[in-house]
Amino acid sequence: MSKISIAEPDLMNITNTAGETFIGGSQDWYTDSWHKKSGCGPVAACNLMWYLFRKNNLKSDYPDSSDYSDSPAYSGYSGYSDYLNIMTEMFGFVTPTFKGVDSSDIFVNGIMNYTSKHNIIIKPYTLEIPKKKGDRPNDDALKEFISTALKSDSPVAFLNLSNGTVSLLENWHWVTIIAIDPDTMMTDIIDYGKIITINISEWLKTSMLGGALVYLKEAEQLNENV
Repeated sequence: MSKISIAEPDLMNITNTAGETFIGGSQDWYTDSWHKKSGCGPVAACNLMWYLFRKNNLKSDYPDSSDYSDSPAYSGYSGYSDYLNIMTEMFGFVTPTFKGVDSSDIFVNGIMNYTSKHNIIIKPYTLEIPKKKGDRPNDDALKEFISTALKSDSPVAFLNLSNGTVSLLENWHWVTIIAIDPDTMMTDIIDYGKIITINISEWLKTSMLGGALVYLKEAEQLNENV
C-alpha cells in the first residue's frame, strides 16, 4: 500500500521575508520567551487551521489578507505574515498552562473557541493514548485513525508526552502528522518548520506516558470567510 498523505502538502509551505521556506510553523517564531518554550500546542493548532484556510481559498481578516491571490493554491504567496498573526492569536485560545498544553481537552476546547469566534464550523476527532500500555489502541486502530484523517484531507495534531525510544521526537510536545505508510507505520510529521519521519508504532509501544491525536473535519460549507 502506498503512503497516505494530505492532498496538497505544498499548502503547508511558508516562505519568510528572507526567502526561506518552512513546512508548517515553528514556536521559535514567537517573540516572547514563554511562548517560544510552551508554544508547540498553539502552533500545531495553527497548522491544522492554516491548511484548512488555504485549501478552501479563504481570506483572513488579518492586515495582510489583501496579499492572497485568487488561486486555490495561493501561487506565489508565502503567507508568512498571516501565519504569524494567526499563530499569535491562537496562543490566546490554545493556551498553555504551567505544564503546557498537556491534554487533548485543552487543545480541542481552545481550537473550538477559536473557530467559533471566526464562524467556522468544524468537528474535532480525538484518539487518546493512555499512560497505561494495556489500555492503548493497537497498531491497527492507530493506523486507521491517522489514515481516516489524511484521506479526509486533514493533518493530524499529535501530542507526545513521552517519546519512548523514538529519539527524533521531543518529550511533552505537539507536532503535526501529514502522511503515513500504513504498511511500515513510518509517519511524516512537521516540527519546527521541517519534516521528520518516525515509526509511530514504535512510539505507541515504547512511550511511557502516551498522548493523543486530534484532527478536524470541516462542515460541508464554512459559514463565512475568516
